[in-house]
Amino acid sequence: MGIVSIKSISPVSKLGIWRMSEPWEDLLAMLALQPSERQTLDAISKEKRKQEWLACRALLKEMSGQTALIAYDAQRKPHLSGSAFEISMSHSGAYACVYLRRGQAVGVDIQQMKPSICKGAFYFLNDAELQWVDLEDNLQMHLIWSAKESVFKYAGDAALDLKKHITIERFSRNQNGLFEVTLQKADLIEPIQIQFDTFEDYVLTWTL
Repeated sequence: MGIVSIKSISPVSKLGIWRMSEPWEDLLAMLALQPSERQTLDAISKEKRKQEWLACRALLKEMSGQTALIAYDAQRKPHLSGSAFEISMSHSGAYACVYLRRGQAVGVDIQQMKPSICKGAFYFLNDAELQWVDLEDNLQMHLIWSAKESVFKYAGDAALDLKKHITIERFSRNQNGLFEVTLQKADLIEPIQIQFDTFEDYVLTWTL
């Protein structure tokens, strides 16, 4: 099926979604991988993981109009070599997504909803959040989890703890698709706006 949508979030940012219906071999044929990328792909043993890896790059090519090399820093945060655009990627279930923004860090996350997420809620919810969340609200739980993942990617610091350093401010599900997250990193406190969308049995969040 390929591209589901590519939309402009702002004059300097784009968000794309790809439905991964093709086998990984078909996705590979769409790309001109560099030798280092081909080595990375060949080292991936699972076909589903190959499909996810390639779908993100095929979507990036459609969004940017060219094949771009994705490099990773010491924190495993992706960057586009030789580009002013920052990138974040995610995949879950049948979908992959890519978020690009010129000159500013970004984070995106997609999650296919599962009925069992509340069992792990105490792994990612802190005391302040437990004062208002509804553990039985499956959509709310997934939005919170996804938003924390988006902020984690935005921050690009592997030492961050989803429970300790990232706090979701109280919101309702009909809040026009926007809520606020507080990122606490060392002595720095940063408010971050999160946009969200839902479709089928998926939630999608991204930083603004």
